[in-house]
Amino acid sequence: MRAASRVARTAIRTRTPATLRSRGITTTAAVCTELGAPLTVRDDWTLAAPGPGEVLVQTRAAGLNFAEVLQTKGLYQERLEPPFVPGNECSGVVEAVGAGVAHVKAGDAVIALPRGGAWARHCVVNGAAVAPLPKIPKTDAEWRQAASLAVAYGTADMALRRRARMSEGETVLITAAAGGVGLAAVELAAQAGCNVIAATGSPEKAEIALAAGAAAAVSYGDDPRAFREHVKELAPGGVDVAVDMVGGPHLEAIVRSMAFDGRCVVVGFASGDIPKVPANLLLVKNCALVGLYWGAHAKARPDAFRESLGRVSKMWADGLISPRVGLALPLREANAAVAALAGRKSTGKVVLTMDD
Repeated sequence: MRAASRVARTAIRTRTPATLRSRGITTTAAVCTELGAPLTVRDDWTLAAPGPGEVLVQTRAAGLNFAEVLQTKGLYQERLEPPFVPGNECSGVVEAVGAGVAHVKAGDAVIALPRGGAWARHCVVNGAAVAPLPKIPKTDAEWRQAASLAVAYGTADMALRRRARMSEGETVLITAAAGGVGLAAVELAAQAGCNVIAATGSPEKAEIALAAGAAAAVSYGDDPRAFREHVKELAPGGVDVAVDMVGGPHLEAIVRSMAFDGRCVVVGFASGDIPKVPANLLLVKNCALVGLYWGAHAKARPDAFRESLGRVSKMWADGLISPRVGLALPLREANAAVAALAGRKSTGKVVLTMDD
């Protein structure tokens, strides 16, 4: 027993320095101090040292997602009480690990998926949500791309492959197709040999989606019926797969556009309007309407989660996908980054850098 105890103590010392264990770490972070109010960038945000099974990551870049915008307003399904640091994905370098962590070590380049905390120069993450990068980023641009991989491409991959069971030759409709998840879905569906229709809010965004591999583009417009007619012109036989990030009245128009045995995956409600779809449409159209909460798979279906994350990471390392970072701002300009995403003024991924 004494020998075993000595081994355990030694393992802890080699992973988490004693000075770090005793004092934790003070870092710079964008903090939500009041729901609905601007974030406050603080240089005195304190983190506890990584405990058993945890990893301390020095952040190089952090991705922004619409879920975090909702969290700062208190409107997300998982409500956080201030003060808290938003941010659910980042790329960075492992600074220390707690006991029991063996798959990464200090100095490794990783992507991490904390449940909040990524909008900071350091974050402590459950080791199960940290994955080594198959390619070490060599430039700031590559660190930003790595920070854009997990949520956008992981969501798109799971929506298309697991929930919609996409197959080659099918017609795939993607809304918000110039956003982070939308562009990822366009890219993955096009690579899979599908006929991709991109739905966007402007001609400029349509061009971005077309460049990513969409075969055609359609504008939402203000009239869902006109939108449906445009989709029908592009897909006379109906849409086999749809991935919707927008919600609002256009979701019903999408369901009405589905082909026999079509599958529509609801991923989010960027419009701010959670719609009600007549259930009889699903019966008449003989189609499926399913939801996807990607992050929940980390706990409920961890094997599927890791498989999806590993697949998109490898595709990036192999040069098969190239995340588009539309806006990169330093951490101290976090409010401007949030405003760009909330106002749907951005294309591709919005990223925070740790530059001064």
